Amino acid sequence: GSFEHAYQLLTGYFAEVRLVDPDFIFGIQTTSCKDKRFTRCFWCFGPPKQTYKLLRPVVVIDRTFLKGRYRGTLLTAIAINPSNHIFLLAFSITDSETTESGTYFL
Repeated sequence: GSFEHAYQLLTGYFAEVRLVDPDFIFGIQTTSCKDKRFTRCFWCFGPPKQTYKLLRPVVVIDRTFLKGRYRGTLLTAIAINPSNHIFLLAFSITDSETTESGTYFL
């Protein structure tokens, strides 16, 4: 399908994930009530949220740029666990790399 259709399915997909993981957190932001054009979303699975206190006290924010027709930025929050392994905390897809998008993610 199209990118527009895929972004429209995000709310339903996140709701299905919440059925399996009740501690799953997500948020989707659109341009307006009428338009419902995707601008950004955020999600965090339950286990990282619950084990955050066991991780080292440094969180790193990283980004990568998405390619294709609908460009954007994938942001990730990463920490290190006591065994020195990378532990992904949260994710966000934003329309562009701006201060407003970074603030939304944090």
